[in-house]
Amino acid sequence: MQDLKHHVTCSICLDTFTEPKTIACLHTFCCECLKKHALTSQRNGKFRCPECQAEVAVPEANRFDKLPTSFHHNSLLSVLAVRQSGDGSEISCGICKKKSAEISYCFECAKFLCSDCENAHELFRNAAFEGHKVTPVKKFQPQDYEALLKRQANCSQKYHERELMRFFCIECQTCVCQICIATNHKTHEVEPLDKAADDEKSNILARTESITEKSKVCSDAIHENEETECQLEANIASAKLKVSQAADQLVAKIREREREDIAAIENTRVLRMEQLNSAKTQVQSLARQLNQAVEFANDLAQRSASSHILQSKKNLQERFEDLHETPVPALPVSSFVKFVPNCAPENFSLGFTTTSKPDVNRSTVEGLSQDYQAGVEGEFVVRPKMYEEEKEDEVKYKHHVEVLMRPADKIERLMTCEKEDGNFQVRFVPKEPGSFHITVKIDGEELLTSPFTVQVHERLIQVVGELDLKGKSFQKPYGIAVNSKGLIAVADGERHCILIFDKGGKCVRKLGCYGKSAGQLNYPTDAAFLDDDNILVVEQWNHRIQQLSVHTGNFVKSFGKKGTRDGEFCNPMSISLDDEGRVVIADCNNHRVQVLSKDGEPVLIFGDNGPGKLNHPSGCIFDKNNFIVSDSFNNCLKVFDSSGNFLYKIGEPGSGDGQLRFPWGLCIEHCGSHRNLLVCNCNNGRVDQFTMEGCFTGKTVSMLQRPTGITTTPEGQILVADLTAKNMCVLK
Repeated sequence: MQDLKHHVTCSICLDTFTEPKTIACLHTFCCECLKKHALTSQRNGKFRCPECQAEVAVPEANRFDKLPTSFHHNSLLSVLAVRQSGDGSEISCGICKKKSAEISYCFECAKFLCSDCENAHELFRNAAFEGHKVTPVKKFQPQDYEALLKRQANCSQKYHERELMRFFCIECQTCVCQICIATNHKTHEVEPLDKAADDEKSNILARTESITEKSKVCSDAIHENEETECQLEANIASAKLKVSQAADQLVAKIREREREDIAAIENTRVLRMEQLNSAKTQVQSLARQLNQAVEFANDLAQRSASSHILQSKKNLQERFEDLHETPVPALPVSSFVKFVPNCAPENFSLGFTTTSKPDVNRSTVEGLSQDYQAGVEGEFVVRPKMYEEEKEDEVKYKHHVEVLMRPADKIERLMTCEKEDGNFQVRFVPKEPGSFHITVKIDGEELLTSPFTVQVHERLIQVVGELDLKGKSFQKPYGIAVNSKGLIAVADGERHCILIFDKGGKCVRKLGCYGKSAGQLNYPTDAAFLDDDNILVVEQWNHRIQQLSVHTGNFVKSFGKKGTRDGEFCNPMSISLDDEGRVVIADCNNHRVQVLSKDGEPVLIFGDNGPGKLNHPSGCIFDKNNFIVSDSFNNCLKVFDSSGNFLYKIGEPGSGDGQLRFPWGLCIEHCGSHRNLLVCNCNNGRVDQFTMEGCFTGKTVSMLQRPTGITTTPEGQILVADLTAKNMCVLK
């Protein structure tokens, strides 16, 4: 009964109900208000409820007066009228229809009574109205209002209006009065109205309970919707912030690249200007010398005595010859410098926006059970999945897969690539053996089973066979070299030659023969390709380096002789090139490494003293500004910087893992950006693998006899010369 006025107010006109009508969604409005609203807003014979927006059909022939009357609201209006009578409002008498402010209510008769009708009611109390409760409306208590609200309605049949409906016709499913039972419903089964109502109340309450449950579902859905709205706003703000952050990071990186490129261009300018100035100075010097010679000759011819001319003849002639033979320095560099941008702004993207969240419970990582080995590229596959309701459209969604591996400093070349089927292939190279933890995120969401742990083992290098030499054989194979076309050069010391094989193992030619003359060889132990057409050969017993034509074997030039001075050798064992094309020699019995120019001029000597002192070095290669030397008699490798300063050693004497006995040939195996250092561990009969920092990471599985030379091919194979087995093994 609280806030009664609110319950009898039409939400359209905001006034008290007039002829309240209830529509299909069970909301009630004034009949006329409802009609106006429906007819002005209807579309295709339907209108929406002003309260709940439910779609409701317009009544047939627009007869809104035929809609169900809200008896409940009529009762509420009666109660409201009774309550307002306490403020002096008048109420119609239920008998004589006279309006009066002084009115009572008979709860048994369910009628309002004016003072006159109340007196008449009292007059016949003993005869007809015994036990009736009559109460002035001004003295109503809360329970009286409740009783008034539940009073029975009068029958709507003509001539029955004064009769209360106290029965329910089961056959017609309608409320009837006593007269109806005696007339129109005479043969129908009826029961007391209160009993029928009590029976129906249980059904109503049961249905109400199920509707209440669904209403709670709606409330939860609304709450979820509101939470989603809040989260959406937060995610939108976060996404915008990340776009700005990505742009800021990119701008910063672009500026950094800009500074680097400008600095590189400036370095080019400085270097070229230095070269031009040096050349200009040389040309100016030559020009002054030429002018001086001309001036001297003119003075001699025009102003000197005949004796002076003849006495100066020889010197002048020699000077002219020197000047004629002196070449005019060529222009060292051109002026051409151009920056070529290789970015495509029209294809540039900061990222992408996704509106579908990946299902981190269903998304999987496959392939982690394989045998991962140090220094070898491993891979696995990430398979993103969407939630079930979006499963059919999984392929159309874009994803960003982020993979983190720890310890990060032990991982090289971690790459993620999207495949055509929407899955992601992840490739990586573990530098060392050990446990690695993998965290996988899809669109920033970490997988439920992440992080994963994988075990990386030492590499087991397989000997997959021998190179088929097509009938040829070795006597003492030492060093090996391969050019960009796949030609293989093997130094056979005892046969005093270099054998050239194609990539299939067919011997295509022999370079050199025994002897000391140009083009002849005396116990060659190593070779290095200058390019695809020329090869450098180191001779242990001729103590020199020769350059030969790969295709003809013709002698090109040589440098070096036996001795201890710069540019001289004593039993040199290996040869290689640094990144500037300079020649690097392991000068074995001089216990040093020499670096020479392409013309054989000494550039650098190291290892003959100090903390990095060498003892019979048998091999040396250059990698990333460092020299790596096989210090054979010290049973270790030693690393020097590009200036020859000792940095650190790798390995120690012994036969265990990471231990060396007479290390010999060296090579770098590239696995993407990662590099493995491979060592011929000669007297241990195996090839060992180290990181560039010196960590032991693997070895050959099958025993070799005395591996001496090693190199890699363009196809990724590893070739090893075995001195004792007199063959060339293929590793993988």
